[in-house]
Amino acid sequence: MSMPPRDYMEVHQGLEDGVGLQGSAVPPCAVVWTPIAPITCCLPCVGHMGITDSRGRLHDWHGCAITPAHPKHMLFGEPARYVVMCRPGDVDAARRWDDAIDKADAEYAHHMHVIACGHDCHSHVCRALNLMKYAGFAYHNKIEMGAVVFFCGRYVSVGAFLKTWAPFLIVLSIYLLVKFA
Repeated sequence: MSMPPRDYMEVHQGLEDGVGLQGSAVPPCAVVWTPIAPITCCLPCVGHMGITDSRGRLHDWHGCAITPAHPKHMLFGEPARYVVMCRPGDVDAARRWDDAIDKADAEYAHHMHVIACGHDCHSHVCRALNLMKYAGFAYHNKIEMGAVVFFCGRYVSVGAFLKTWAPFLIVLSIYLLVKFA
């Protein structure tokens, strides 16, 4: 389990667009993830995904128009994990990042939310990455992004780690006790 780097905290100071991000444990230009109770209790790789812009504002699609907000206002609770996709110090990269997120937001304002087999929060994140041709690739998908966050994501805190894994371990323990007792 790794803790967030300290360098991004300076980016959060002095934002002037009305969304004060002080106190956010999530850096800008990141894909963020939070568990969905009770689903994550049984499948710890399943959760809700969003994306932060170069200012650290969360773009969290859940079937309606997206209003950038503080990451603490994610649909299923504060983010537990994140993966920094690019450093906000590169002005051109930040502009491309924000433009792609804005285009994905506008496009997804007209989509219907369909879990698993249609448009969902993971699809929105992938669409933004595809629009910017992140890493020179325009075919990112929900399975890939879920795996990236699950295997490469950093926990925002020890509490976030416990929020993700404690319910699963409790359910697993109960199952094993009933099965083998």
